[in-house]
Amino acid sequence: MRHVAALAFFLKRSEDIIAAGQITSTAETIHGLLRLDGERLVLQWRAVRETDYVGREIRSDKEIDPLREVEVPLSAIASAAVRASWWPWSGARLVLTAADLRAFEHIVGKGGLRLDHPAELVLRLRLRDRIAAQEFAAELQLALAELALEGDAALGALPGAQPARDRLPPPAAGADIPERA
Repeated sequence: MRHVAALAFFLKRSEDIIAAGQITSTAETIHGLLRLDGERLVLQWRAVRETDYVGREIRSDKEIDPLREVEVPLSAIASAAVRASWWPWSGARLVLTAADLRAFEHIVGKGGLRLDHPAELVLRLRLRDRIAAQEFAAELQLALAELALEGDAALGALPGAQPARDRLPPPAAGADIPERA
């Protein structure tokens, strides 16, 4: 099944420098779109940077970066989840966890996004997009599950191969396992 879904996100960063009679304040807003397209995840974003200078002169500069786009194969994604903020009036966050540390390599860097952890991409969402984010995360999780099943089916064609559910380790000794009715 071909999955197609999209979700808007944003990030905000700021930096202030106070030095020798001058204050420089930079605010950067990144607006982007996350799109699930078949067996790939497409991230598109554009950064707008506003810099205010206060010193001998007072001025504001605005800079708009060109649109950036990066494709991440679904095989490099482990999971997607929506985390609610503990502030009720603030938006949620979509957290994508990588299955490989190289998954988000092309997203970070000059003109790119910053990651607090190399295996997690955390994207802020508008408050009104929380339900859309939950639907997007569910659609992505479904696509990941189908991709895993396809991999198991391909693996099953090999002699002696076991599907993923049969490769799980046995339960720990003494573990209580409920019996099926």
